[in-house]
Amino acid sequence: MTARDRKTAKWDRPEEHDHVLLIADDDQHRLDLLREHLAQIPGRPRAAVLGRYPRFKLRIARDGEEVSEQLSPETTVLAIDLGMPRRSGLEVIEEVRPRRSDLAILAYTAGARATEAVAAMMAGADHFHELNDMEGFEHALELAIDRRRLAKLIERSHAEAEEARSRLARLAGMSTSLPGLRVPQDREAVIPFHVAAQRYLAASAKLYEGDARGLAEKLGVSYFAMRRLLKRFGVPLPSRPRKEGTSKG
Repeated sequence: MTARDRKTAKWDRPEEHDHVLLIADDDQHRLDLLREHLAQIPGRPRAAVLGRYPRFKLRIARDGEEVSEQLSPETTVLAIDLGMPRRSGLEVIEEVRPRRSDLAILAYTAGARATEAVAAMMAGADHFHELNDMEGFEHALELAIDRRRLAKLIERSHAEAEEARSRLARLAGMSTSLPGLRVPQDREAVIPFHVAAQRYLAASAKLYEGDARGLAEKLGVSYFAMRRLLKRFGVPLPSRPRKEGTSKG
């Protein structure tokens, strides 16, 4: 059966895609099978609006050197065969990962040894797949994409938490007229840091009454990070004052 005889997908929006996928493989037959199979996978997040469209916009690299040439900022997924000429897949992963922390990377090969899987993951791959069939390859791609997405969410949460801790730590050394965070004049005036931070945040929230987002901007954190911060120190979220003459009910 030729490629022309195979059933092809019918897309409502063939120009759309969820991911730009770069496949790196020097085996032309395997590359053709992968390309044909992946081109028929339907998109997901916007299907209700756009109708049927391909999930992947495909790009091809036939050796390790071509990966660097084909990899662009819009590439979101890299599927790479570990056993390629010129530069191995492992070398490419080791080079690409430090530059692209957002890139989902699937390392694959046929008949791989366990040591190759371990080496690929240590180099920065999100998932390793021993290629046996096309259906398994699709699932492996999804695992790599999901793992990278979750890793970025965790990194972002850690970064926000560290930024909040850093800003709170700097409050201890600030000279300010706000109540609760004045420079201590003697040993007896020193109070626990969490008490000083709570007083400072409470006074700040009072100053920004009715402007919670303005307070978040002044503190230099996101709105949601500020809400978590206030909750941690038991400070109510600054709300708009109730207009005179209004009442519930």
